Amino acid sequence: MHIVLLILAAVFAALFLLRVGAARRALLARGWPALALAAGSALALTRGSLRVALLLALFAVAAWILWPRLARRRFAAKIDDLTEARELLGVGPDATEAEIRHAYRQKMAGAHPDRGGNHTEAARLTAARDRLLNKR
Repeated sequence: MHIVLLILAAVFAALFLLRVGAARRALLARGWPALALAAGSALALTRGSLRVALLLALFAVAAWILWPRLARRRFAAKIDDLTEARELLGVGPDATEAEIRHAYRQKMAGAHPDRGGNHTEAARLTAARDRLLNKR
């Protein structure tokens, strides 16, 4: 019986993720601890452990709320080195402001969280652009 429930849950998860857009998929990926705890809660509930299921569900709610805040602080982007900023954007040392902005837009098209990218990479690109433009 448990195997059937696990198979059904896997099929549901696959169908759900296929129907969810890239921005929502990124949100779900950021909340992986909460999703793991929720899955553990569901498993505990199927095994008849109501107290464990409720405790894991409470942890899942707390993780959903707190984890993105903690992860954002941990991965805050700061780029001090001009060489690193140039490499990240793929521009040379004599790049003009227009070239820097164009390179930033090109890279950000794939790295933006609304387009399926992640917050960390988008923040690094923005920090690199700002570092190169403020240098002038």
